[in-house]
Amino acid sequence: MNKVFNTVAAGALALALVAGQAQAESMRVLASWDQSFPSVGKVLNAFTDYLEENVADLKMPISGPETVPPFEQFEPVSRGLFDVLFTSGSYHYTTLSMGMALDTLKGGLDDWDDAGILAYADEEYQKLGMKLLAVLVDPGGYQIVLKEPLTGDALTGRKIRGTPSYHAALNKLGASPVVLPGSEIYPALERGTIDGAAWPIIGAVSFRWFEVADYIMRPSFGQTAYLVLVNLDTWNGLDEETRQQIETAAHAFEPMASDLFREIVDNEVNTMQENGMQVTELTDDQASALQQGWFVGQMDLATTTSPDQIAKMRSLASEADLSY
Repeated sequence: MNKVFNTVAAGALALALVAGQAQAESMRVLASWDQSFPSVGKVLNAFTDYLEENVADLKMPISGPETVPPFEQFEPVSRGLFDVLFTSGSYHYTTLSMGMALDTLKGGLDDWDDAGILAYADEEYQKLGMKLLAVLVDPGGYQIVLKEPLTGDALTGRKIRGTPSYHAALNKLGASPVVLPGSEIYPALERGTIDGAAWPIIGAVSFRWFEVADYIMRPSFGQTAYLVLVNLDTWNGLDEETRQQIETAAHAFEPMASDLFREIVDNEVNTMQENGMQVTELTDDQASALQQGWFVGQMDLATTTSPDQIAKMRSLASEADLSY
């Protein structure tokens, strides 16, 4: 009798374990960069770990650009082939450019939230089948590396690599923008076909530009807003308690992400300086022109694909004194 009872009990326990496993939520994450990029290896991994620790039975396996190329990731996530997208707004700006425009704003997440900008962005992303779950902000933003130090005329006459979103800012400083992919910046600096390059602060070390450029221009400009977008059907399919747990954990992690980014930026700058790079500084007026050019250029580019949304976003930012 005891043997029969034990067999039945063991079977019941096995069924309970299987049922518990079936209830676990697996949200497949697609990232626009691989694990070697600090924004993934040090920030996204910490984000998914934090959510898994604070949301019952949640698993968030990560795939990278080896699965789907970065500029092609929005569509498969919006269709539900993946559940979560970790990306830059510039990678899908031809679909909706609001994420890209966040990089230009003054202030931080609390300011953007109070101004209604984040709620409006979420509303527009949901029209495309995506929910804006979190924004992980690197406050360090962008910089320009140079072969030669600044003189009194800022960047006048210099050829500086920059994608179109940088062009207005570069023009404000008198530079001639040159469009090159990231992989071609090193040889172009080495040969002297460009005099410098605009790029996020994070990433310059991995390209080893300190071997072919001697100066870091300061101040830096803008911020880098990494978006965490969730497929809307996946989101709506979760029960209310799970959605609340995920939102609470995601928003609790956002300030932690900025602290992690600050550490990464400090390490990158220290590494560049240890390898011989020196700081060269703009005047206050030049720095102001750079920030204004970045805001106008990025916003104008965003307007070409999402004119109504960017007009409203700029209005909200202006009312809250978050624009340049």
